[in-house]
Amino acid sequence: MFELVKMFGGLVGRVPMGHLWYFWRKMQCEKLHRFDSQVRINSFFPPWPSPAFSRFFDHVANRRRVPLSVYVSLTPHCPFRCRHCSVTSRRPSEMTHELTLDVLSQIRRLGACIVGFTGGEPLLRKDLPELIASLQGDVTSMVFTTGWGLTPDLARQLKAAGLDCLTIAIESASPKTHDAARNFEGSFQAAELAIGVARDAGLYTAVSTVGTHAKISSGELEKIYDKTRQWGVQEFRLVASVATGEKAGCPSFMLRPEEHEKLANFHRDNNAAKAGGPTVASSAYLESDEFFGCGAGYNHLFIDSAGEVCPCDFMPLSFGNCTQKPLAEIWKEMNAYFPRPRCGCIMNRLAGKIKPDSILPLPVSQSQTLISPPARNAPLPQGYLRFLKKDVARYGRV
Repeated sequence: MFELVKMFGGLVGRVPMGHLWYFWRKMQCEKLHRFDSQVRINSFFPPWPSPAFSRFFDHVANRRRVPLSVYVSLTPHCPFRCRHCSVTSRRPSEMTHELTLDVLSQIRRLGACIVGFTGGEPLLRKDLPELIASLQGDVTSMVFTTGWGLTPDLARQLKAAGLDCLTIAIESASPKTHDAARNFEGSFQAAELAIGVARDAGLYTAVSTVGTHAKISSGELEKIYDKTRQWGVQEFRLVASVATGEKAGCPSFMLRPEEHEKLANFHRDNNAAKAGGPTVASSAYLESDEFFGCGAGYNHLFIDSAGEVCPCDFMPLSFGNCTQKPLAEIWKEMNAYFPRPRCGCIMNRLAGKIKPDSILPLPVSQSQTLISPPARNAPLPQGYLRFLKKDVARYGRV
């Protein structure tokens, strides 16, 4: 409790007291923990104390429309063929080392606090440690990986470069089922070995999985969580399934409201048991209407391996290419479509409008026809309500 007061004490007088009380209550659903002399909430927040944490809450206190988190696909290539993957190989381009560094510099200048490297398989990029090192300072870095290719030497390089979180995806507690999801025999063993390698190198290690219909109904999530306890990782990151990538045009892949609630309860219940087990970070809870809502295009961005700028890594709509046009200009233009956070995942409305055979991401002209700004009287997520409601009532946007 004392650490929580210190973490958020700087917001006193800068945000409404009602909001501080709201946030305090929300923190009771989190399992704060220490790692490398820092306090972690979960990987959706920068660690405290850190320049990235200070930057994060300065943006929040000043009501800035800033991409707090930006995920960057470093490559479309991967040894596996997972049907649920949000990235397809339909656009196989990959930015050069120099272009990637330039894009990261643009992201930093835009005000981002968290940068996540994804793919494809980001460990295939030999320059990954250098890219991570370029962010050291006021930006927290993450890597999302299958674990394939993580050697002890590479893990030590990532640690030395300043990597803040390594997230390894697990699709089942059963090696056979996991390998079937990856379409690659031995992928579970590789992931399990990578978890041990990451822990031995002193990396903050998370395990992630996609919360699908089958995993929710079968009890598979509980089995994977039991595995994370055995592996001694710091975090279990739970992502709701979204109809994108190879699942584009399949709205049935989207979760039903009651399934979202089950994932949110998984977050609350496991974190309520303060002792034992890794912290749970579920997008179904953190991005629910009662917390931050959908921040796609408002406080989150995704940039694919070709430089296409999308509102979210699960929303394959391009609003420009940052290797051809300054990212700041693209971000400013996106304000017309994403002027504030929304209740409900936007992909719930778009899933049936994207054709299965589409080349993704969709081009700018088509993306703009699919998105319209929220109505003036549209509800705000509770995490923003006390901040933004006066501005929305007066201007219709913030």
